Amino acid sequence: MTAFGIDLGTTQSCVAMIDEAGRPVIVKSAIGEDTTPSVVYFESPRNVVVGRAAKNSALLDPDLVAQLVKRDMGKDVVLSFHGQRHSPETVSALILRELTRAAREQTGQDVRDVVITVPAYFGVAEREATRRAGQIAELNVLDVVAEPVAAALSYQAVSGGGSVRHLLVYDLGGGTFDTTVIRLEGDDISVICTDGVHRLGGADWDQAIADYMLSQFMAQHPGLDPRGDAWFMQDLLISAEQLKKELSVTQARRHNLRFGGAVARIELDRARIEELTADLLEQTITVTQRAIATARRSGVAGFDDVLLVGGMTRMPAVARILKERLNLDARQHDPDLAVAKGAALFALMQTVRRPGGLSAAAAEDLAARTGMTVPEVETMAARRVTTVIPRAFGVKTIDGADPVALTDPVNARQLVVHLLQANTPLPADTGPYTFHTAIENQRMIGIEVWEQAGAVASESVEENRRVGEGRLRDLPPRLPARTPLEVTFFMSETGVLSVHAVEPRSGRDVRFDLQIGGLDQAGLEKARVSVARYDVSG
Repeated sequence: MTAFGIDLGTTQSCVAMIDEAGRPVIVKSAIGEDTTPSVVYFESPRNVVVGRAAKNSALLDPDLVAQLVKRDMGKDVVLSFHGQRHSPETVSALILRELTRAAREQTGQDVRDVVITVPAYFGVAEREATRRAGQIAELNVLDVVAEPVAAALSYQAVSGGGSVRHLLVYDLGGGTFDTTVIRLEGDDISVICTDGVHRLGGADWDQAIADYMLSQFMAQHPGLDPRGDAWFMQDLLISAEQLKKELSVTQARRHNLRFGGAVARIELDRARIEELTADLLEQTITVTQRAIATARRSGVAGFDDVLLVGGMTRMPAVARILKERLNLDARQHDPDLAVAKGAALFALMQTVRRPGGLSAAAAEDLAARTGMTVPEVETMAARRVTTVIPRAFGVKTIDGADPVALTDPVNARQLVVHLLQANTPLPADTGPYTFHTAIENQRMIGIEVWEQAGAVASESVEENRRVGEGRLRDLPPRLPARTPLEVTFFMSETGVLSVHAVEPRSGRDVRFDLQIGGLDQAGLEKARVSVARYDVSG
């Protein structure tokens, strides 16, 4: 069975597979396009439309259209259409259903085994939500892989192996931004470090342009305020996106806005758009500078290539500012399709890997099915991809330096102690880290796991996000305050975090894999049933 790679993007998604010549190729959408807008139109209680038609429908029924849901993955966000409650995961599952339905029609193959890409800076909640979306769509999610890693796999397939090379991948898509430094060594890929912003992408450029156009309309017609008209505002965003794309290849455009019988002629040129969005581009430079500094501390002195990935990198200002500010010569690498192609290669890698190694018979069988040679299959099976922890993880505890901690620990300042630091290579094991009980006769200890939420790691609780917990119960009676407690974190190659806490004196311990908030098995099954009842079309 063929495994497919899916780039589940904020604004555009696409599917890729390995063809009979062993090359990654894009599988066209139902209407013959390389990409599908990540938009869902809830046309009726039983029917949804996904893709370009859904995006066009946003003008007619903006309240029945879901888009940019990737920005809310891993959050308790509730969307409602025709009285039916939806989450970002179920909306994403509907997009996946259309992508795989179209792929099935185009290829004639069953589309079940998939690898789905995620931004490098996605935390455990967002990654797990993406995996759940695939499960709700009744797919077998082999793995989720970071988008820059997928892009590097695609780059490697084109450029070939060889000596050690270092890449900087600047990935600016429709909703997220990441900068990742990657080492290529032969056929192996190792992530050195990654940094990013969860909510920064083309949608923000669109909004800035739309805000400007709206201000121009209201300046020309002071008596009119179209902000309460959902149809006008939706059309404004669509027009802003189109102007942004046009002004990446031309210098100037004009556009007429109509409302309430009035018309405003808006003049826009590339320089004006760059001025309006300069702060957004500056955020990407700040992140890139941080990533470069981190890479230098790991011994990376320079880059053999700087790859621009994501549709927003078509803006001439991106390559120019990287050259002017950071002296980086960047080039586009298949910006819309590289991630999906790399995901298809990663899916193939997951398919050929076997416990105990790849047998000769299995290698020959896969070679026959993919058009690859047996040595190429064996090389693929041996290829290693090493990633890093995108964010720091720790435990919330009482600040022992707070004087209140000695007399009233319950009301003392709390902070997060990070046991796993960002950009630690996976798998990672912290070894035991010693904490202490807060009060005498403490019979239960709650271990709260928190994840870095800000741009840089901080001990402040407000700069972190709670992502799970476990409880160590039935401790021995009469334990004195400040009894030691040893906590160990282990994160697997696939990003699953396991926690082990032990009270050494009694040997009482607790182990748990981090359970991300959201759907349990029963909830997952309910979501599957809810999504399966829709007729989905593109």
